[in-house]
Order: sequence, then C-alpha cells, then structure tokens
Amino acid sequence: MIYYILLPLNAVLLVVLQITLSDIFFSGWLTLELSLVAVIYAGFRLDFVKGITLACLMGLTFDCLSGAVPGSFTLFYLLIFLLVFFVSLRITSEKLYLIAFVSLVCSLLESFVLVLLYALVFQHDLTGDVLPVLVLQALLTSVISVGFFYVMSRTEGLRYGKTIQAPQRTWTGGVSPKT
Repeated sequence: MIYYILLPLNAVLLVVLQITLSDIFFSGWLTLELSLVAVIYAGFRLDFVKGITLACLMGLTFDCLSGAVPGSFTLFYLLIFLLVFFVSLRITSEKLYLIAFVSLVCSLLESFVLVLLYALVFQHDLTGDVLPVLVLQALLTSVISVGFFYVMSRTEGLRYGKTIQAPQRTWTGGVSPKT
C-alpha cells in the first residue's frame, strides 16, 4: 500500500531530477533518461500491476513536466514496460550485458517513435538534426541502466544479506530447474 502512496511523489522527484541533471550537465543537448531506466527496471524486477502503475505514472509525470506531446511518453513507457516485461520472461536479468542491450533497444525504439511522431504531427523532419544525438543518448541510457541495476543489486545485498533474485513467473514456458 505504501508503494502506491509514495509512487506519485517519487515519480515527480525522479523526473525533476532527470530534467535538472540534463540541464546542468548537457545544457539541454542530451536528456538523461532516468525515468526510462526506472521503467526498464520495473519490467525486469516488479510484478505486472506495480510495473504498469509505475510506467503509467512515470510517463504521465514526464508528459506534464517536459511539455511533450500529451500522452506520448505515457504510451511509450507503457509499451516499453510491456516489451521488457515479456522479454524478462525469457532471459535472466542478472546478466548486465543483456540489460545494456535491452536498454539500448528500448531507448532507440523510443527515439525512433518520437522522431516519427514529430514528423507526422508537426511535419518537421528531425532525422538529420537529431539522429546522432539520439544515438548518443541511447548509449548513455544503456550505461546508466547497467549502473542502476548494479547499484540496486548491491543495495539489495546490503539490505537483505543476499541479492534478491528476479521474481519467478509461472508462465515462462521455459525448462524448470528441477528437470
């Protein structure tokens, strides 16, 4: 219950921190996608209802505070959560290189859809201007996500005495460890 009470406040704080750090370090040239990293983490580690709630609130908060096209990041984050959630059914989330690859793909997918949205809605072609920046931003997001997953696993180890394994989902369709 406390998760759902504190989630809106934490979403606002994370998005404000994300925007502030982006302005301080990159002067608005790049965006640190901390909210995207949180959604990817939710896809790998949280159950479905908590993850959908987090993705929806992160997207809604980012839409409201960034001035983006209304509802765009909410839709992106929900789709990215669903993608990562179903990918996490097939792969283990303890491998950091897989987390980096999934984060890179999700960030590139988000950037591609954003460029496509601006081209369709505003008839403004961003491919020549922003494409190198979006690739650099995707690489930065994958590095940040690996660092975030590493820090969270160490924090779990300190707090609980061991690293908590990702939740075992019953519909994985994989081979059970007992056979």
